[in-house]
Amino acid sequence: MAKIISIDEQFQHFLTDLKDSFWGDLEAKTRLVWKQFLEAESKWMRHLYMGYESYERGPRPTAGYRNGYYERDFVTRFGTLRLRIARTREKSFLSAGLDKFQRRAPEVAILIREAFLRVISTRQVGRVVATLTGEPVSAQTVSNLTRDLDHAVRQFHQAKLNDEWAYLFLDGVNLKVRRPAGR
Repeated sequence: MAKIISIDEQFQHFLTDLKDSFWGDLEAKTRLVWKQFLEAESKWMRHLYMGYESYERGPRPTAGYRNGYYERDFVTRFGTLRLRIARTREKSFLSAGLDKFQRRAPEVAILIREAFLRVISTRQVGRVVATLTGEPVSAQTVSNLTRDLDHAVRQFHQAKLNDEWAYLFLDGVNLKVRRPAGR
């Protein structure tokens, strides 16, 4: 006997299939284009530095020799990109859009801070980010990224209030503290 499926369930299957076929493919293509762009820019910067083509013969180069590539992960909202960064014996050619020790895109760092500000624990923030980017984030990384928030809060607490205010709205957080004396 055939099973009767409700129209809501059929519509949900339709939406899931549409998302998998269109948006899933779009994200994969976007990730591929970003990867190709950043790698091509790195290769082009090395070419400009060297001043001659790869395999071109001639006098001894003054800029040194090419030394292949090294791989580096970069976490974006589209997932993790494994980039091949061109290098010479003296220098590597990181794309202008990436900082030297940057391992994640700025929007991923903002996502981590926003999740933390929404009172999600540091361990759970790692799980939330992993579902969106495919790359887990440790609790230590979350703590490091939210450290600058402590500075902003400290500045806010030390700001002077003048007497020219008509209203003052206060908001607070109540935290339970365990003490060894049991109080």
